[in-house]
Amino acid sequence: MIKLPPHPFKIVEIDERDPFIANALRERKHYEPCWCGSGKKYKRCHRLREQEKPYTIGKLQNLQRKAFWLKRDCMHPLASPESCSGKVIDSHSIQRKGPLKQIIDNTGHVMHFETDSTNGQMKASKIGWRKASIFPGYCSTHDTSLFSPIEKGEFSGEHWHCILHAFRNVCSELYRKQALIESLEFIRLFIDKGFNPDRQIETQFSFTKNIEGQKKSLEETYCLRKKFESAIIEGNSDAFESKCYFFHGDLDVVSSSVLQCEFDFGGNNLIDMWNLSLDAQMISHSVMNTKDGGAIIFVWLKDEKDPKRVIESFDNIPDEEKGDIFVQYCFVNCENTFFSEKWWTNLSENQQVKIQNYAKALYYEGGKFTANKDKLVNWVFV
Repeated sequence: MIKLPPHPFKIVEIDERDPFIANALRERKHYEPCWCGSGKKYKRCHRLREQEKPYTIGKLQNLQRKAFWLKRDCMHPLASPESCSGKVIDSHSIQRKGPLKQIIDNTGHVMHFETDSTNGQMKASKIGWRKASIFPGYCSTHDTSLFSPIEKGEFSGEHWHCILHAFRNVCSELYRKQALIESLEFIRLFIDKGFNPDRQIETQFSFTKNIEGQKKSLEETYCLRKKFESAIIEGNSDAFESKCYFFHGDLDVVSSSVLQCEFDFGGNNLIDMWNLSLDAQMISHSVMNTKDGGAIIFVWLKDEKDPKRVIESFDNIPDEEKGDIFVQYCFVNCENTFFSEKWWTNLSENQQVKIQNYAKALYYEGGKFTANKDKLVNWVFV
């Protein structure tokens, strides 16, 4: 059974010898730079922070959302002012007329997890299917030309098509990581209004470490993107491996992302993610619809061993348990996971609570994935 932490965030013991903490604790004059690293003078930043009125969760979310959703340049490998057409559009990392279409209700909505603006708790809620899984990725010309092979016709598992699905995941993740770093750096400027000094230091220290980790992850994702770009420009996918698992059944849950290989499905630790001197290897997953059900797609770099261990551990799962365990894997690891209202309402209360706990955990501590007695999905692998 996988080990979920008791708190969404990792609890780190603060060492007063840490340079950040030591600098924050020392006395400073009003005109000195603030200890938080904002670049402002202390008197204009944290000197009177405890007396300031705290922001509500809803206001913080709105501010972060504005900082997060900024338009950027087209992410096509050959993008240029001459070859691009107009502004970058909202691209779907999960195909709108493919998997997403399979899970919409009669009002044109799908379901996902988001944070409640009143209490900060994770909840299942509806989102319009045209807005689900979007990111500002490409201009309209390149979005159409690059992905037309996978937008037309039924998915068959062709290796090149798997590569295109994975590249879109990498671009989406790259955008999200960059946007997350920028929004964290923005939010930290006022997240601790009204906090006492100790809690201010604790909060700013947590943000500092989080941003450091996200920057490391961004660097790894950017390197992976360059490998995909070379493959697309050269039309050569030999550097990658892909594997598809086709199934019959109702496509009620869809997901796509590229993840660091921290654990395999057996719960074996593959890398210490808290050690930023190490480079994590990555694996892409997507879910596609087919005539009789769907397919799970994995893509990874051929010369990397950790993704292969993830695949081997998935292969070791009995076929009758694969669907249930994969759905758990998606909710634990991937925010870009969507599901149908019908599927959600048909789950038992215990199943809903379990999935909600998966979704709100920002990390997990290993442990083997085990299938539920009452399976979450009716996928029969072929």
